[in-house]
Amino acid sequence: MKKSIIKIGVICLVLVLSFSVFIYKFVIDNSSNLELKLNGKEKIDVELGNTYEDEGATSKYLNKVLTNIKVTNNINYEKLGTYYIKYTVKYNDLTKSIKRQVNVVDKEEPTIKLVDDEVNLNIGDEYIEPGYSASDNYDGDLTNKVETTNNIDTSKVGEYYVEYSAVDSSNNKTTVKRQVNVAIKPTINNQGIAVLNYHFFYEDESEGCNQIICTHMDDFREQLQYLNDNGYKTLKMQEFIDWMYGKIDLPEKSVLITIDDGWLGTSKINGNHLIPALEEYNVNATLFLITGDWDINNYKSDNLEIYSHTHNLHREAWCGNRSKVNCVSYDELVSDLKTSIEIVGNNKAFCFPYYEFTQTSMKAVKEVGFKVAFLGGDKKATRYNDKWMIPRYVMLIDTNMDDFKNMIG
Repeated sequence: MKKSIIKIGVICLVLVLSFSVFIYKFVIDNSSNLELKLNGKEKIDVELGNTYEDEGATSKYLNKVLTNIKVTNNINYEKLGTYYIKYTVKYNDLTKSIKRQVNVVDKEEPTIKLVDDEVNLNIGDEYIEPGYSASDNYDGDLTNKVETTNNIDTSKVGEYYVEYSAVDSSNNKTTVKRQVNVAIKPTINNQGIAVLNYHFFYEDESEGCNQIICTHMDDFREQLQYLNDNGYKTLKMQEFIDWMYGKIDLPEKSVLITIDDGWLGTSKINGNHLIPALEEYNVNATLFLITGDWDINNYKSDNLEIYSHTHNLHREAWCGNRSKVNCVSYDELVSDLKTSIEIVGNNKAFCFPYYEFTQTSMKAVKEVGFKVAFLGGDKKATRYNDKWMIPRYVMLIDTNMDDFKNMIG
């Protein structure tokens, strides 16, 4: 009996020990207790040429933090592809590994450069491609892969476009356009048209117009009467633009009247001299309005067109140039011009404040789409002028009728 009891005890002990080993192996020492987790995202996109600053991983076994994590990767940041960072941790006889996927990608669009942004043709001329090139930061030269389309019809006057598209190996696409202008062949190539530049108008000294750029209304009315009596055509801006671009011819006796700013005597609330005179003599004129200074609704007339003279940059700044246009950042200038364009309702024509420009301000004026821009210069405009540097005769307080006749004659 005693032996049987001992035998049963031994068996029980063996069972207890076996069960303990089972518990250890499958509960305590189970690999599921070995944790390995990524810090950050499982998939990362990295722009070509940049690097990924590894956020690492964390590991623990039960409540014990493990720091012996081995990290390996094969990433080539200068070559597009899918790569992996591998994290491995060992504890006793247990091993666990996880991976982070790193995609080296290219999001930069190819670049297309045109030899000329704009081509001018006469009706019947053949369009000859001036040339272009294309390149990509990863694929290199893409010139041979550029696709072109166009809607050019050289039998008709109009503005046409050639479109150039390039796609790189990452499916980034760039499209640029070249404008092609088809016009009638000018019959008068050396014609000059006087562009007159007025500012302020007054009837008597009590109005306080004491600047050199003031014009007395008696003088202005006499000038308008002379234009009418001598058969002059007072141009609308679109007519002048079409003439500059060679789309139309104009009578030899043509003149473009422009007024800058919108100050004294030009609107219905600051003197109201200009508009009644234009309507009385039925002549056309263009106002370059500082839209941030004056309400455009006070200048409404069938005889007066309104174009941009900046929104809020016709100010003195003295940064090496007088005009604030040439002192602000490119983005600020573009934003101001777009505001002015929105108010006047078009981007046909622009007038540089104080007749000043820089390469930067000229670039902005072209960027927002102005077809022509005006300066000073005291000489006639011709088709040979730069379209964004058109000269004008500045009308002064002492400009007399002989001066006037010489300007327009």
